[in-house]
Amino acid sequence: MLKGGGVSETAGGSPGRGGAGHFDHETDLLVFGSGVGGLAASIFGTKRGLRVLLCEKSEQVGGTTATSGGIVWIPNTRQSREANCGDSEERARLYLKIELGDYYRSDLIDAFLGSGGEALAALEDGTDVKFDLVGWPDYHPDQPGALPKGRSLQARSFDGRELGDDFKRVRPPIHRLMLLGGMSIGADEVPHFLRPFSSWKSFKHVTTKLLRYAGDRLRYPRGTDIRNGNALVARAYLTLKKTKAEIWLNSPLVELIHEGGRVSGAVVCKDGRNLRIRATCGVVLATGGFPRNPVMREKFASHFPHQQTLAFTGNVGDGINAALAVGASVDTHLASPGLWTPSSMVRDAQGNETAVIYGYLDRGKPGVIAVDRRGRRFVNESNSYHDIVMAMFNHARETGDGKDALYHFVCDRNFVRKYGLGLLRPSPMTLSLKKWIDSKYITVGDTLEELAKGIGADPKTLAASVQRHNEFAKTGVDLDFGKGSNAYNHNLGDPGVKPNPNLAPIDEAPYIALRIHAATLGTTAGLKTDGDACVLGGDGRPIPGLYACGNELASAMRGLYPGGGVTLGPAIVFAYRAVKHLAAQGKAT
Repeated sequence: MLKGGGVSETAGGSPGRGGAGHFDHETDLLVFGSGVGGLAASIFGTKRGLRVLLCEKSEQVGGTTATSGGIVWIPNTRQSREANCGDSEERARLYLKIELGDYYRSDLIDAFLGSGGEALAALEDGTDVKFDLVGWPDYHPDQPGALPKGRSLQARSFDGRELGDDFKRVRPPIHRLMLLGGMSIGADEVPHFLRPFSSWKSFKHVTTKLLRYAGDRLRYPRGTDIRNGNALVARAYLTLKKTKAEIWLNSPLVELIHEGGRVSGAVVCKDGRNLRIRATCGVVLATGGFPRNPVMREKFASHFPHQQTLAFTGNVGDGINAALAVGASVDTHLASPGLWTPSSMVRDAQGNETAVIYGYLDRGKPGVIAVDRRGRRFVNESNSYHDIVMAMFNHARETGDGKDALYHFVCDRNFVRKYGLGLLRPSPMTLSLKKWIDSKYITVGDTLEELAKGIGADPKTLAASVQRHNEFAKTGVDLDFGKGSNAYNHNLGDPGVKPNPNLAPIDEAPYIALRIHAATLGTTAGLKTDGDACVLGGDGRPIPGLYACGNELASAMRGLYPGGGVTLGPAIVFAYRAVKHLAAQGKAT
């Protein structure tokens, strides 16, 4: 069990005196970044009796994790075994060998699988961090070794009032995904809110939640009944508050200190002053990769051209660049430099554009197709978000469209009424399309020919694509892309639609198109590490005292996406292995 204590959020130590050997502050474990990787590393450090200092560059904890779904993908956990999911380390390894193919690194996968269940148990044991299984299949459920459920887990919902005034220090979810300006709802709550008068249960649930939210807004800037990644961050933050860990907010990494053949600490900017922090056991970098750094995107991801990302604005490669300055190397032997999702773009009154994640209500539902600039369908729309964008990139290369590639989701009014589309919510939340048309968020046509002209597609090609799709909806068999042919597709579909829950005709005017763009959820290219998350130098040897986890290191999944949570799951596991390794090395003298 973790012992109680206080969290210090002001800098310690005396004023700096300069000199290479002088330090303003000393700790055992110095962590940069407060997404799940940094939070988990800090918790693991406190559980091993280390003095821990967590530095976060912004005024709130959570990074991209706080706005994520909070799903972790870790095979063979306690939860999976208790639910008799039939998982094993060997079965997961078989699945990953097939999924990763030529990019498979046995040292990283062996480390991940060998410590996965142990790491998750350690994160939950005696802490406020709790996970439950979600009924998600692996993303390619027909592959040998895949499971219909058991490897994806989600952080349990959380009452933000337990944090008191510190609740404001947890980064909120994406504003546009909250209701009424600040109320978070989980996937299980969506049916209640869409049809609040359909049953006494739904009416009671919605009424109770609205009343609580009204009370919350009298004291807090948003609702305190939080879900998903926001709950994960809040739970980990509360756990750290009960320890003697120090948390410095508004404290960015300036540079690493490399002396005596090892990384002995770092320079941190705190309250406008650069402080030299000594780390007697090691430094863990978890600053979230480089999705917001256009120079690094061009350097490491130029063959996957994109401008949009849904990652935290502070993820600009701080940790990677600091490590490169002390001789670290970057691993780019990956299937993709990022993890992807289709996004739409919304423009505010000042003309500024913001990326909006592929709709969580409409994703994979029957009655929508994805088309290229000519109006041709090119992908199974019920596949994973990552697979859809990878298909966009591949299609652009095959057709020679390159950076000029143009893609849209196409549906009809009936689809939007039932499921929504991007920012458009299902009825009764969206009663009129006018403001969305006026803002150019969507394009609408009374006929498919009119719609095609509006989006620059060939009218005959688009009409033929829709007609062929509608024939598939009648038979229930998608002869072109196999939509609705596996368990993952069905998990996203509408069970009330027959004979295929992922196929329905597009035949009710007006017809609607939403332009989609490739956006990263996070980067996968990063620091080269070994199985203990030790950062490797240009000579392939570990740099003593330097570790990385989360999107700071090159993904063990090598830019592929075998299941929901392959960012957060490995972040926890490699944070665990990093702290275990540095603690075993002992304190530097």
